[in-house]
Amino acid sequence: MEISNEKLIQMFRYMYLTRRFDEVATQLNKEKRIIGSVHTGVGEEGASVGITMALSEGDYISPSYRDVGAILAGGLSTLEVMAMLYAKDCGHTQGRTRLMHLGDLPKHILPPNPILGASQAIAIGVAYANQRKKNGSVVVNIMGDGASNEGAVHESMNFAAVYNLPIVFCLVNNHYAWSTPTRDILKLDIVADRAKAYGFPGYVCNGNDVLETYETVYNAVERARSGQGPSLVEVRAYRWSGHSGNDKNVYRTQNEIIRWQQDDCVTKFEGYLTAVGVLSKEEVKSIKDAVEEEIADAIRVSEASPYPDPEKLLDPYCMLYKEDQE
Repeated sequence: MEISNEKLIQMFRYMYLTRRFDEVATQLNKEKRIIGSVHTGVGEEGASVGITMALSEGDYISPSYRDVGAILAGGLSTLEVMAMLYAKDCGHTQGRTRLMHLGDLPKHILPPNPILGASQAIAIGVAYANQRKKNGSVVVNIMGDGASNEGAVHESMNFAAVYNLPIVFCLVNNHYAWSTPTRDILKLDIVADRAKAYGFPGYVCNGNDVLETYETVYNAVERARSGQGPSLVEVRAYRWSGHSGNDKNVYRTQNEIIRWQQDDCVTKFEGYLTAVGVLSKEEVKSIKDAVEEEIADAIRVSEASPYPDPEKLLDPYCMLYKEDQE
């Protein structure tokens, strides 16, 4: 599949930005500079970015609570997301949400629902609306292997199949549902085989290969756009860190983690881009330096910015109620 150099470079930038954002957010959380749980996707950048960049203008991304890569690649700025973690007024939701609720409807980023399985029901609703409007938009929903066992997920997939909806379900199999190995909660070796039961195709790709992920999801998206209905893409990846910042990660061996880190999607893609001449080592360094500066600036602005006015906390919801009454 031919991808422009510009897009390849953009992919790498978002992958590195996602990696560093998650790493920095984890450290800020440990230092109590930001509070609450931080659910990172370190090690899954090839999946998150590869999936999101396979979409076209007008499509919708429905990320999971771990997909900061999808949110950044989907169009939100580093400052908007960082300030949101700080609960500052300049954050995307002015202190109202955490990352697991973050979305932007004008940018076609559907807010994740922290109730596992609920996001899939919302995603098929958007896909159904798109189908009724005949606007050519496709919804791509991201879930984990743990969430895939929820009843609402199966109901959503069946509904999507029955109505031939323009949606792609991307199941990022990172091998753990919190602390439980996937092999202990799923009998199938290939989770994508579940698609057969609903009557649509299932595909498997290597989430540590961003190009393979991009191509697999892109083809599924265009299939849906052409009216052929939904599909399920199992993106195999690995979560390097614990479920959240509070997870001590004691349920697996260090050797297992190191084995997966040796197939690091970011390092591998960087090596590919330099090997084929898309980027020089100097250009790679320039991109990384710019990302580090972008994150540092976002932290400085966030920490210097005021908290939102508590009196205005309910304003958006009151406005929605007022508009509904009118």
